[in-house]
Amino acid sequence: MAVEPLKMILIIGDGMADRPVRELTFKTPLEVANTPNMDEIARRGITGLMDVLEPGVPPGSAPAHLAILGYDPYNNYTGRGAFEALGIGLNLSADDVAFRCNFATVNDEFVVIDRRAGRYIHEGDELAKAISGLVLSSTPDVKVLFRHSIEHRAVLVFRGKNLSRMVSSTDPGRTGVRVLEAKPLTNDPSAIRTAKALNEFTMKSHEILMRHPANKRRTSRGLPPANIVLCRGAGTLPKVMSVEEKFNIKSACIAGVALIKGVCKALGFKIIDVPGATGGLNSDLHAKARAAIKALEDHDFILISVKGTDAASHDGLLDEKIRMIERIDEMVGLILDEVDVESICIAITADHASPISVRNHVGDPVPVAILAPTVVPDEVSSFSERASLKGGLGRIRGVNLMPIMLNYSLRGKKFGE
Repeated sequence: MAVEPLKMILIIGDGMADRPVRELTFKTPLEVANTPNMDEIARRGITGLMDVLEPGVPPGSAPAHLAILGYDPYNNYTGRGAFEALGIGLNLSADDVAFRCNFATVNDEFVVIDRRAGRYIHEGDELAKAISGLVLSSTPDVKVLFRHSIEHRAVLVFRGKNLSRMVSSTDPGRTGVRVLEAKPLTNDPSAIRTAKALNEFTMKSHEILMRHPANKRRTSRGLPPANIVLCRGAGTLPKVMSVEEKFNIKSACIAGVALIKGVCKALGFKIIDVPGATGGLNSDLHAKARAAIKALEDHDFILISVKGTDAASHDGLLDEKIRMIERIDEMVGLILDEVDVESICIAITADHASPISVRNHVGDPVPVAILAPTVVPDEVSSFSERASLKGGLGRIRGVNLMPIMLNYSLRGKKFGE
């Protein structure tokens, strides 16, 4: 008698993992938060620790998600910019080079005063329209596409031949220093040409933004002018098999941030846009849960990414991180209440640790728990970094997670005869 394969749900709490916090009597936010549903998955399933890339290597969110979805980032990561562009709805060709960008504020000496120009750029679309389509004298054959995404963020795409992602950033990453000059990272003519284009774009966009009426309105209200564009993360489309080709599964992604949508779009996921899924602390996680439950009807694998835990970590907001973990748990509970757990393999993990004490990504292993009727449970009864030390999965790498889930879902492919 044929056995039906299980549906799969993977929930990733971005930056959810942490380190012991002094204010929490040296417990982690996961240990302090009220998480009965994640604990139930751990109690009834199997747990362990996961080095998302490899031990001690802090992962960026894009390579982290590539790894967790079964794609070795050391071979398949081609820069963040392309994922950001895909995530906001731009279509890229193989020759395009894309950059992730910030609207920022500089003084007359090009010293960065605010890398985010106050963070909330309500005039972003208006400003972007003024600089998209710029003609660059250094590379007149290169088309310039520039699109505002959310808050201070934007995407720049150079479209043309003989371009390269091997160029350095113009964003210095901190305030009080001058905007950087983009440099070619190789001696290849395409990298030299792309660096020239980026430097000219930076200067010309500054000239336009500095005089733009929207920035005059901002300064009249006491807001910092968004008078320059800082670029980093040059990227091109990765040449990869789709998840359907690679794993024979039909997949959907539910995420609030452009980057994760872009990663999944590059891998052939269907992107499900959920009203209220902002990627911030105010994201509607119940709406995400309902969308995931609905998507199970015609998809084999659903990825749910929640960004708010990472946002709280970067801002050092301990209470908000704990509350966001509890909201993720409520989302998990809604899913467990509505689906038949005998027909599903559900896993929960983090794409990296973002300790409150560090406010950035670190290379610590993250907890992972998997619940499926095919799993032999271990003796762990809660979901946290410390509890997972004793888990039956042991310590795995990020690229191991998809094969493990596929195996427990009765979708694994035999190796050899």
